[in-house]
Amino acid sequence: MKDRALTQRGHVGAEGVCRVLLELAVDHFAENGKEELVAWEFGSSRSLGEFIHSLADQGAIELAAGESLADFDGWYDLNAHPDTWKLQW
Repeated sequence: MKDRALTQRGHVGAEGVCRVLLELAVDHFAENGKEELVAWEFGSSRSLGEFIHSLADQGAIELAAGESLADFDGWYDLNAHPDTWKLQW
């Protein structure tokens, strides 16, 4: 996806968005990161993808050609064990 407000254009895919969100949650909220993400309704990568795509539908961001909601499937689910996620550290 592309943020039109950025002067330097770049692309961040679904995996990158998910990784950054989880890292920021841990950095900012420490052990409460999971609870905060669930409270914001970002408990899974799919729900984050739905939010990203709603931003694109509103014209707030631009998706790259070929990006779809399915790109967000399975990267993380805070209700499942991390071993089941596609996102690994």
